[in-house]
Amino acid sequence: MMVKQYMIPVYALLVKSGTWVIEPTGAAGEKVVPEAYRVPVAEYLAAQEAAA
Repeated sequence: MMVKQYMIPVYALLVKSGTWVIEPTGAAGEKVVPEAYRVPVAEYLAAQEAAA
């Protein structure tokens, strides 16, 4: 799966809002960021936090 750069901030926003999770926890019905996007989204969130 090719990572589309424009989707990284979208997934990051979903994770920040608590709607989606980066890593699966096994909870029923949870929405998980696709595997290819997990590291880029985590790095994006870390960069956002460092800039704040």
